[in-house]
Amino acid sequence: MARKSARFAIIACACIVAGVAAAQQHASTPPNEAQHYHLNVLASSSAFTSINHNDAKAAITTWFDLMAKRRGFLVDSTVDILDNVREIRERLEAHSAELLILTTADYLELESSHLAIPVLTHALTTQGAAPYSYLLLVNPSSPATTVAGLRGKNILMFSRGGATTASVWMEVMLAKENMGRVASFFASARVLEKGQECILSLYFGKADACVVDEVNFNMAKEMNPQLGQLRVLARSRPMIGSVIATSVEPFPGRIDVIDAILALHTDPHGYQLLQLFKTERVVRIQPGDLDSARALYSEYHRLPASASISPKGSAPQPALTK
Repeated sequence: MARKSARFAIIACACIVAGVAAAQQHASTPPNEAQHYHLNVLASSSAFTSINHNDAKAAITTWFDLMAKRRGFLVDSTVDILDNVREIRERLEAHSAELLILTTADYLELESSHLAIPVLTHALTTQGAAPYSYLLLVNPSSPATTVAGLRGKNILMFSRGGATTASVWMEVMLAKENMGRVASFFASARVLEKGQECILSLYFGKADACVVDEVNFNMAKEMNPQLGQLRVLARSRPMIGSVIATSVEPFPGRIDVIDAILALHTDPHGYQLLQLFKTERVVRIQPGDLDSARALYSEYHRLPASASISPKGSAPQPALTK
């Protein structure tokens, strides 16, 4: 899968690079008369778990060059993918970052610093809908009618974009019902890297339940209507999974850059980049879009020993005893 992702990224980058030459010929403003901006872009590595980082950096940099020229301005961009929020905070404090590409969880960790403003998010449908729910699914033959009926069963979990939302949601849901932690409640709990694998494993009886986002589930049902037989046992509040933020301090070209990102889906080469990041378009964050995720992660961090969710492919660790 990693090789396929890398090849797809390289192909997308090549297509975008080809578009740059065309953009240079058709730019509405001659380069020597255009506004010229410098843009430092930071991204959290958790937002690019399924994409080669060098390919992602090349694609983002090339896209900014392409879109800027087409919209009549020039931009010199640098893209850095960082491993933790602490590094991102330090770069913001040093005034060396203007644009941030983050998972929602990473943004919420940064939020209390008041160094960044959430502006945009990825929409996962052509209609521009950004929030989506996570679903707890079981087979129609399952005797479970509530989450409690899954005690001692095997569960699979998938979160979009390298996030941990599925695991976090399950931990909070169990805690609300005084049923303990994921690792002790289920016989086994595995985190998968593909939503479709999660759904199909459940359908073919390799697991008793799975947690997956409704976007992947709806897509799976379109390709195979029989998967619609799977029963939804619980549904999370709709949440957004990503945040594109700007530094709290104004910077030259902020409005031009945001407008260019919002227009990404209208350009063939820009749309190819969106597909690389598995999204349909970028839209403005609406009031309240972050509320449900903020509440979920706030509840999670109040749980005993909720220091971290386990890496993909492993079961969450048992809660520590006081």
